[in-house]
Amino acid sequence: MKKDFLINFSIAPKDDRKQALRMRRFFMAASAYALCSSLAYVSYLSGFMERECIWGFLIIIPIINITLYLLFRTGLNLKMADPSLTAIQMSAAILVTMYGMYFANESRGVLLLIYVMILIFGIFRLNTSSFLYISAFTLLTYGIDIVLLHLYRPQGINFNIEYLQWGVLALVMVAFSIIGGYISSLRQNLSISKSQQAKSIEIIREMAIRDELTGLFNRRHLMELLDQEKKRSSRGGGMFCLAMLDIDHFKNVNDVHGHLAGDEVLRTVATMMNNSLRNTEFCGRYGGEEFMIVLTQTDIKGALICAERVRTNIKNIVFPEIDTNFKVTVSIGVSEYQMREDVEKVISRSDEALYRAKKGGRNRVEYT
Repeated sequence: MKKDFLINFSIAPKDDRKQALRMRRFFMAASAYALCSSLAYVSYLSGFMERECIWGFLIIIPIINITLYLLFRTGLNLKMADPSLTAIQMSAAILVTMYGMYFANESRGVLLLIYVMILIFGIFRLNTSSFLYISAFTLLTYGIDIVLLHLYRPQGINFNIEYLQWGVLALVMVAFSIIGGYISSLRQNLSISKSQQAKSIEIIREMAIRDELTGLFNRRHLMELLDQEKKRSSRGGGMFCLAMLDIDHFKNVNDVHGHLAGDEVLRTVATMMNNSLRNTEFCGRYGGEEFMIVLTQTDIKGALICAERVRTNIKNIVFPEIDTNFKVTVSIGVSEYQMREDVEKVISRSDEALYRAKKGGRNRVEYT
């Protein structure tokens, strides 16, 4: 089991694209830690940074990154409001910077630029209020540094410059928070716009392939699906059957009860027909009161059973909004696809069977 775990283990998840993206952002932050640690070490060698800072970084930074990695890799981050842990990562980096600033001596002013780098990390995730909270936390930590320097290391420090740097940092933080929040909102709006665009495209696609009245596939899309089924059957040697369904005496429905009643009949019959089929089968409105059913992976015997079920279910429909005694029936013609047969030929044979059903008294199923 241990061997299988080692084989299947990966640094980042392979089955969750969003989680993998969050981990890539985390690795970018970890790389920034490594870069800053290297700069701190160079500063130490140059005499601008004290030894305690380097030892502290060697302990604090690995603990932070290992903890964050475990949160991401175990999926515990998904239980939090922001699965990216953006604010947490930024706050941790600010605390590390606060520690380094305390030991930075006269290079503290240069290290203030690290705060800007930390803010950039959140520019695509945080809104203006979150940025302001982070900015306030940053100013608080730098203020604590100044207080600690007053108490424990006042020698050789120009506190007027420290106060000036704190004030300038405050202005930069506020300005960056407003700009960063604005950029974040633009990104969010763009994301929403793309989502709405995708939904609109899907709606348009559905409108293009659906009959407006019944909600079933329209004739054009039916022919496309039927052609695909023919090609699939030709490649794999599978079978399918086609059924043409026509509502009996539908003209009388419109003449006696009106076109609104006729529309209601078409919608209700379409719904019942669709509900009588398996998930792998499909149907649509072929034209007027005529419908087409495609029965995949079904021979003529199974198709006749299905057609009879559809006919019976429709015969039993009640229409209380039209008349308590009002009923409709359907005639159905069924044919089985013959290998290498044209789609038009299958439809023609189904139409012939439908004509025989009509001629034979209606409310019946015939086949060829």
